[in-house]
Amino acid sequence: MTALSLSTLLDPRYKQLGFCNLSNAQAAVDRLTRECAGFIVPAVPQESVPSVAPPEVQDRNLWGLLDSHVEAEQQAPNATASAIAEVQGYLRDAHLSRVEDPLKYWTEHKAVYPHLFQVAVRYLCTPASSVPCERVFSKAGEIVNQRRNKL
Repeated sequence: MTALSLSTLLDPRYKQLGFCNLSNAQAAVDRLTRECAGFIVPAVPQESVPSVAPPEVQDRNLWGLLDSHVEAEQQAPNATASAIAEVQGYLRDAHLSRVEDPLKYWTEHKAVYPHLFQVAVRYLCTPASSVPCERVFSKAGEIVNQRRNKL
């Protein structure tokens, strides 16, 4: 999936309606969920952090290494589940009208979708179109060449 697909999906005026193909829309939703999960930092309770051994001893301890891998695996599904819930909530929201400002929408919904907001800031700088711009320029070049041939 390209950045243009994500920017189309993150535009609250279009969301999944901006795609002609449902499989492309679903692939964009999957990528958006992964991007959103990358911004979610799971909160680690202060009680669960053992402070008995010095850090250099903990790093060399086999059990400490295994415990850190287990904690990382347990936190990953929680981040993914939170990202799925946030993306699905966004997709269920009503679409904006075509004349409304999508950046204003994201500013107003920053607290509702905090992780999607971070993804939107990254991707909404690209034009929201599912057609790569190279096609537009190559088509324009073909027209100009046809006119030159007629001269």
